[in-house]
Formats: sequence, structure tokens, C-alpha cells
Amino acid sequence: MDKFDKVLYIINQREVKSQRDLAASAGISVGQANSILKELEAAGCIEKKQGCYYLKKKGRKALEEKLRQNLEQRISFDGESQKRLRTAVILAAGEEKNFECPSGLLTLDGEAAVDILIRKMMNLGIEQFYIVTGYEKERYEEHFRGRNVHLVENPRYKWTGTMASLAQVRPYVKEDFLLVECNQILEEGAFEKVIYAPGPDSLLLVNPSGSADCAYVEMDKHGNIFRISKDIRQMNKIDGELVGVSKISRALFDKMMEYYQDNENPFLNYEYVIENIGRLYKIQGVIADDLVWGLLEDEAMYAKAENLIYPRIKIREKLAKENNARATLKECLQIEEKDIEKLRIIGGMTNMNFYVRTCSKKEYILRMPGAATEEMISRSKEQFNTLQASLEGFHPQILYFNVKSGVKVTEYIKGAQTLNGKTARLETNMKRTASILKRLHQSEIQMQGEFDVWKEYESYAETIKNMNGRWYQESRNIEPFFYRLRDDLEALGRVRKPCHNDLVPENLVKEETGRMYLIDWEYSGFNDPMWDVAAHLLEGEFSKDEEELFLSYYFENGITDIQKQKIEIFKMCQDILWSAWTIIKEAKGEDLGTYGKDRLARAVKGEKEYEKRYGKR
Repeated sequence: MDKFDKVLYIINQREVKSQRDLAASAGISVGQANSILKELEAAGCIEKKQGCYYLKKKGRKALEEKLRQNLEQRISFDGESQKRLRTAVILAAGEEKNFECPSGLLTLDGEAAVDILIRKMMNLGIEQFYIVTGYEKERYEEHFRGRNVHLVENPRYKWTGTMASLAQVRPYVKEDFLLVECNQILEEGAFEKVIYAPGPDSLLLVNPSGSADCAYVEMDKHGNIFRISKDIRQMNKIDGELVGVSKISRALFDKMMEYYQDNENPFLNYEYVIENIGRLYKIQGVIADDLVWGLLEDEAMYAKAENLIYPRIKIREKLAKENNARATLKECLQIEEKDIEKLRIIGGMTNMNFYVRTCSKKEYILRMPGAATEEMISRSKEQFNTLQASLEGFHPQILYFNVKSGVKVTEYIKGAQTLNGKTARLETNMKRTASILKRLHQSEIQMQGEFDVWKEYESYAETIKNMNGRWYQESRNIEPFFYRLRDDLEALGRVRKPCHNDLVPENLVKEETGRMYLIDWEYSGFNDPMWDVAAHLLEGEFSKDEEELFLSYYFENGITDIQKQKIEIFKMCQDILWSAWTIIKEAKGEDLGTYGKDRLARAVKGEKEYEKRYGKR
């Protein structure tokens, strides 16, 4: 507000009889006051009547316009937010009147609604989940037992609104987060729209549904939240309906808690706190005008979600992935949409893989990496090593590889048969696998990177610490033995050769001619070849007799005692390493059942057998 606006405001608010009165109120000199009053009188903004100054219509309009401009100005939290969102807070404390269990545990196509929400967020890189419970909290505790999802209780859920539930995570959440209400089902695109919205804070809006309990939103001309109300009569215009998905910066959360500390109404909901802070700060409304979503608030809504909404969501998401793949493929191979004859998803856990056939009958595999994989994998090393492997015939021809995105296009393996635990143990496949491994290990391929299980484990341990992950009971107890194995390996002598380092059966693909390929070189690098041999035997669940047969093909001149001991060392090391990897996955909210504990238990059993054979220390 400049000096003229300030004077207009003072004259409007209090009695000003003289330049001296004005100077005292405005904190300026009498001379300045006299000059400003003269200018405003000359401009027709003020007049003096009966010894006092008053605003004329023009002055009141000028002041009104200035105040309106000030109302439209917002402070930004820009610069205080992080680059990537990793954390989500799910509100699930509310009491249910219409169901016998919390709405988040209602199932859709055999999967709990809360798990569907978590899975969709994980697809977009969310790793850490805090769920605020209250009503039937024991059911959530049982549901998430053994999974590293943080449950935080709102013990006063019966007598409080959603802001009280959100306040419960204050001691734990130290960064920006996604705020999600649990009683809904929606497309993955809803989360994507909010996560990637410009600016640190945003609320997801949809076209008004007309439901009895919807919260209407009005935005200002800059797209910031201006008003939120369930009473349509309070709205000058309706820009959308609030959906329970919001991006909250740590700075905004701090402001919300600062406002809430003087709370006297326990039933306050968080969106009205955001509305209040939005009078001063930029908080975006993000409109998803074609979103498929539904609430889980009563039996009728649940039936609609189960029979109509969720099936439609699954179809749309499948199409969205395929359309994204088509767009990616067109860019990678410089082809037109009309050139793509067939495209289908062919699975993948970490990555999304597609089979592609063009009108010219050329066939490809398109690999699109999963969220946040760039943090675990060096794509530049993978690109270099995969190219070397392809040139030597271990991997299909690479047509495209983007180091930054991780997108890869390779030739399709004709009549591809991907091995599994059962087919890997067939003697004909043992011969082929032993042959390609031996050829790799004896090759002169120059690879980038070294794979050291102890360094990998220490990296995982640091990640677990940073994520507040929960170690298994035996994890720390076995560490002295784990490092004893390193000493034993050094004594035996490490061999440094090109290795694949991720030899699950599914990474072996056989062509229709019988030729074997190794795919997915994400962890490749120099290592002792016995690591690959141990991995194949372990992951393929070979029996003792089957191991003996496989080793007879790999070691044509017979296996030495040193090689046998190395294989035993690496088997246990892999179980210990992958149990730690599982803890990280669980810390991110994934449910891998007893996989990690089973691997660790096998390592503990192996420790006893190893010490019987090679002695204790």
C-alpha cells in the first residue's frame, strides 16, 4: 500500500481534522501530510466538510480497488518444497455407521480399498505411509501386521474432526506429503495430477457431483483456493468439488498446526484450516474434469464402486498405460500411430513391459521403468553393460535406450519362452543355461561397475535406518557370520569376471530355436562367477541331485572344493542381502508376505550347516 492509499485508508477509518492529525496517524511529517492531502483533493478523491476530511466516491472506489488487489495477492511457499514426494498420510480414523468394518478395509475385486490406494501411490514413487486410525483400529493393526506401514492413533476420533486426526502425525512427518482420505476409490491419475501439479501445495477438485455431503470450492482468478463450503448458498461461483487428495508442503503443514494450536472447536476439518491459510498463501486448486472416482460411505455407494466404478477404473488405467506406451514407442522409434498393429502389457514387477508388433510384422519389447527405480539402479551402467552383452549375443538387439528415463526397446525374442523355477530345472535347459553362463564368465566383456554383496548390504542397511525400517529378529544376530563369510571368501580368493548378478529364472529367455538369452542387466557388473551359479541354483530351487547335474554341465572338468565353498557362501549372502531388500520394500508399504523372513531363516539354517563343515570362529 503506497502513501496515497494509506492516507485514504486512515481518512476512511478515523476522524482526521488537520495535517497534524494525519501526520501522527500515518507516521509522516506534517509537510508530507499537507502535500498528499492537496494532491488527493485536486484528484477529487477527498473533500473537507465541517472541519474533517472525508472520502469522495472516487476515493472510496480507489481504496476499494486497492484492497481488492491486496486480497488477490498471496505469499508463496515456493522454494521450500522438496523435489520428489515420498510420503503419504492416509486419514482412516472416522467411525463407520453403515459398515461392520472400516471403509478402508472394504474389498474391491478381492483387495482392500486402502491397499488399492497404497498400490497406486507406490506406482508414483510414494514410499512411506502413515495411516491415522481410530474406529476399529485393531482391524488395521491386524491387516498391516508385518508391513512397515506406520499406524498412528487418534484416540478421540469419536469427538473430533479430520484436523485432529491429521495433527496426530505432527511428530513423525518431517517433509512434504500427500494427504489422502481413506473412504474413496479413484484412478491413479488423480494422485499423478496432484503430485505433478506446479507449486508446493494443491487440492484435487472434480466437477460437482451433487452428492449431499460434497464440499464446493471457489477459486480466485489465479487458480488459488478462495472459499470451501458445503453450503452452496455461500458460493458466488462453483469451480469444483473437493476430493480427498491433497499435496501438502511441510511449510503449509506447519502453518496449519500453528493455526490449530488455539483450536476450541474439536470438530474442525482440515480443509477449512487450509481455506483460512489460503487467504494469505498460494494453495492451488487442481481440476481433474474427467476423473473416475467414488466414495465408500454407505452400502449403495459401495455397491456402485464395486460393480461400476472400480471395473471402469481398471479398464481406463490399462488403456492409459497402453496409450502412454504407444506415445513412448512413437517417440523412440519415430513411427506413426497407424504403424502399431498390436500392443499388450506382458507384466513386470519393478518395470512395465509391453509386447509390440508393427504393421510390417516387426516385433519389439518396450520396457518402461517403475517409479523411483533410478535411485536403486545406474541406468548409464545398465545401458553400457546391456549394449556390450547385446554385441556379444547374450542379449537381444537394443534399438533404443534412454539413460535418463530408463526406457528401452529391444527386439522381441522369437517364440520366447521365459523360464521359471520348474523349467529351469529341466535338463535340456540346464545345459543351455550352463553354456551361456560359462560363456559370459569366460568372456572379455568390459563392464562398468562392481557388485560387492557386503557393500550392497551396507547400502541397504543405511536405507533401512533412514526409513525407520524394522529389522527382523535374526537380522542383526547373523551379521557377524555374514562378515565372517567375507573373510572366508578373501582367503579362498575372489575372481573378477563379467557377471549378470540377478539370475532369477525369469531373466533367462529361450528362443524358438533353443537359443538362450539373458535379459535385465540392471545389476550387472564384475563379480565372482560363483555368485551367478549360486543365484541360479537358489532362485530355481534346485534339489541336491539337480544341483549336481547342473554343476556337471557348468564344470566340465569337475568342481573344486574352493568353488563348492564359494557357492555355499554366496547362497547365504544372497539370502541375507535379499532379506534386507525385503525390509526396504516393506518400509515402503509393500506386502511381500513371509518372503524376507523365509530367506533369513534359510540363511540361519545354512550358518549351522556351514559351521559344521568349515568350523566355527
